[in-house]
Amino acid sequence: MTLLASLELLLLCIPILAAPSSILDTGPFSWPFFSWFTSPAGFPDEVAVLRLAPFSDPAARAFLVNSSALPLVDFDLQESYAGLLPISAEEGEARKLFFWYWPTSAPEGSKHLTIWLNGGPGCSSLMGFLQENGPIMFLPGMDKPEYNPEGWTTATNMLYIDQPIGTGFSAGPASVRNEEDIAEQFYGFLQQFYTIFPELLSKPLIFAGESYAGYYIPFIAHRILHASQEEQARQAISVHALLMNDGCYSSGIVMQHAPTPAFARLHQATLNLTTAQILELEQRRASCGYDALLAQIRYPPAGKLTLPNNVDYTPYECDLTDLFKQWCREANLCFKEEKVGQGCLKENPLDTYFSRSDVQSLLHLPPSSWSECTSHSVYKSGKDESAVYSETLLPELVDRLPGGVTLWHGVLDALLLAEGDRLTIQNLTWGGEQGFQEEPHTPLYLGREKKGLWHEERGLTYVEVYDAGHMVPQDQPEVALRVLKYVLGLDGL
Repeated sequence: MTLLASLELLLLCIPILAAPSSILDTGPFSWPFFSWFTSPAGFPDEVAVLRLAPFSDPAARAFLVNSSALPLVDFDLQESYAGLLPISAEEGEARKLFFWYWPTSAPEGSKHLTIWLNGGPGCSSLMGFLQENGPIMFLPGMDKPEYNPEGWTTATNMLYIDQPIGTGFSAGPASVRNEEDIAEQFYGFLQQFYTIFPELLSKPLIFAGESYAGYYIPFIAHRILHASQEEQARQAISVHALLMNDGCYSSGIVMQHAPTPAFARLHQATLNLTTAQILELEQRRASCGYDALLAQIRYPPAGKLTLPNNVDYTPYECDLTDLFKQWCREANLCFKEEKVGQGCLKENPLDTYFSRSDVQSLLHLPPSSWSECTSHSVYKSGKDESAVYSETLLPELVDRLPGGVTLWHGVLDALLLAEGDRLTIQNLTWGGEQGFQEEPHTPLYLGREKKGLWHEERGLTYVEVYDAGHMVPQDQPEVALRVLKYVLGLDGL
């Protein structure tokens, strides 16, 4: 993975109200921290190509993509739609988001529209498209893209969006101050999108994403749920469910620092850490009050947790994440926070591929320099000025969305830790009760192979995925597709 590719993994959970002195040391949310017919010859047998019916608005034709003409792709793909659309109907609107819409190849998947967002902030959704859950896969070490049999278009219509402004192929000056601004601009984009593609408006939305999208998605869904009567009368946008993996929902203390010592001890041998280093982390955990914090994880909870979400500063000695990663890098030449234990990565083709002029032309884009993660802040002031964490929005979303909320986590993710998810969940009150009443324990099997564990109560599902890091769909594609189908109501866990 390139340096820019890791920017999303260097920022991630910048707390809104907590600013540790390490990756968060420049302030809260600061940068750089953050129909169906026989498959034609040459197309993989697993999925039939979907013959698209034209959209009723002639303007949609300008966004049509001959997907099979994508450079280096030597198999047939169904047609898709891509390009730039403004975030408002105002004349001369220069702020535009890039989208790439892929219809599903399965009849049973045509009911919903799933929107995928990567995090950062400032990392392109095309990372997810090309290296996690898209119909093609182009990973480090590959000479060319390959067909992805576990691509999510085999189960649902997919819409990949570069947002906020300043991310990927999006265009225009950064103008957002916080997550509410991002949600407002995203809602404006959706209105323009449905004007061009009205047939998709009737499909309930599933918002899926990872990392910093754990902040984006709840705010966007909240904005849609609280649309005015006039907005609803004009376009009745509905949200079915949220699906977020390895996401930011709470403070850096909860998602990173407090759980780090236990994670370090569990993976001590793999990471070549000394016993003295583990003991140092554990001593600091106790002196910083993190032991008392973690002791509150009970099933059912004994009461409201005293999470440090109103702390605006983490002292240097309590920034356990940076200390842990420093030691890991010193002991492991190829240490990557996104997945413990993986070897040295080969050159990443991602930047090169989407910087090609023929790719950009095919996607109806002007020539530009593309990077998977932007090198500048997507926020007008250089930092996210949001006043609350996205976790504050989750209870209402769980209660109101028909498909609820699913949080899932790769247990080898060293950047955002699964125990932070458990802490966050146990402090939420939804459906009339606080937290899970039972500890997650149900095995998740694929065939006879145990791939993780899961638990669901009152519309909130939590999944831990084994042998997966920060990018679960890349590390465990079959499990990821299974979880998606669960959210879609097409399969169980």
